[in-house]
Amino acid sequence: MSPRMVLVVVLLGFGVTVEVLCALGVLLMRNSFDRLHYLGPATLLGPLAVAAAVLVDASDTQARIKAVLIALILLATGPILTHATARAARVRQFGRLHTEEQEAKVAK
Repeated sequence: MSPRMVLVVVLLGFGVTVEVLCALGVLLMRNSFDRLHYLGPATLLGPLAVAAAVLVDASDTQARIKAVLIALILLATGPILTHATARAARVRQFGRLHTEEQEAKVAK
């Protein structure tokens, strides 16, 4: 096995391992806010590792461009979706975004 293929296997193994561990973390956590902590590595580390493996392995320029574009889209939208999910969970828990204690602090 060539060093290039070893690097591809290591990158794909790392990416898949990160995704599986994050999925297990989401399944095992009880609180929606705790589950959100496992989305960060799943939206950052996993796509980067898989895209890097495609960049190392693919000889086709179109495949490389697609891998980079998909990784960039996931990197850009992942934190936005995590933040939006956290806000929605907070509104669902408290009925509105700001609690009475926060509003009292702002009024002072």
